[in-house]
Amino acid sequence: MSGRIGYVAASDRVQPREAVDLAVLAESAGFHGTLVADLFQPWLPSLGQAPHAWSVLAALAEHTASDFGPGMAVPGYRVHPATLAQASATLAALHPGRHWLTVSAGEALSEHVTGGYWPEAPERINRLFEAVDLIKRLFAASAAGRDIRFAGEHFQLETTRLWTMPPTPPPVLVATGGPVTARRAGRSADGLLAVGVTYEQAAHILDRFRAGAKEGGKDGEQMPKWLHLNVSWAPSGEQALAQAVECYPIGAMRFSRGDLRSPQLLEQVARMVRPEDFAGRLPISEDPDVHRAEIQRFLDLGYDRVFVHNVGRNHGAFLQAFGEHVLPRLS
Repeated sequence: MSGRIGYVAASDRVQPREAVDLAVLAESAGFHGTLVADLFQPWLPSLGQAPHAWSVLAALAEHTASDFGPGMAVPGYRVHPATLAQASATLAALHPGRHWLTVSAGEALSEHVTGGYWPEAPERINRLFEAVDLIKRLFAASAAGRDIRFAGEHFQLETTRLWTMPPTPPPVLVATGGPVTARRAGRSADGLLAVGVTYEQAAHILDRFRAGAKEGGKDGEQMPKWLHLNVSWAPSGEQALAQAVECYPIGAMRFSRGDLRSPQLLEQVARMVRPEDFAGRLPISEDPDVHRAEIQRFLDLGYDRVFVHNVGRNHGAFLQAFGEHVLPRLS
């Protein structure tokens, strides 16, 4: 069962080398697959890190054996979709069959930094799916040895191809917490990564993804349906709650954070977060069985894989505890 449980490397709170080492440790503990968030800034100044995700992915791929990819890479603001496609194709050529590309509509925290206009959510979603179309067309044409041109509402591409391609293009998944985007992902993308959702939201998103896949003439049951799960584990319940408040106050916020533009601003908002605000938002416990039960719920719901992110700084202890007491007990 551990083959269905992946690891989220907390690259916003460790040095890049430690992120690589933790990915290796996670694999030895029984996790399969590593996801690295593509951020330009950490959510809080106190977290302290925001390395280039693609550099970290390239390094950890050389030291692990399972699959890997970016969590929620965003096309079209800091990085043109063609550049994301090139980076992804190169990693997939280096490690055939091990790499995926996950894209999302993005958040201002990391994407407004180049100074461009930050659109409203509906336009961000439209830009996302135009980028998915561009990337998939570029992958397909390049794999066939053909050039391609693209002229969309948001993106243009002159006649070109990716000259370095793997035997099979990497799958393109869409990361989202919204049902509308999930349905469009079913129609247009290769898979789904549900992010920041409760159990009830996860069920609805899964239904919308399957409906979109059917509309697109695809079998949603055969497509990747993955979930990014935030947890807070520590040796005591008090520590688990304290680290959630300190390191992951966004987990308690019941409003969209897509327009927040700086770690300092989020830090100010986080001062209003109280421990009781986390109720029902993520599992917070010292008991491994609480976390096992939460992961099992999502697997039973129909998600193929769950990528686990522990929100604290106790990375090694978390991996050991889950490797010994959680992963072996999943059914």
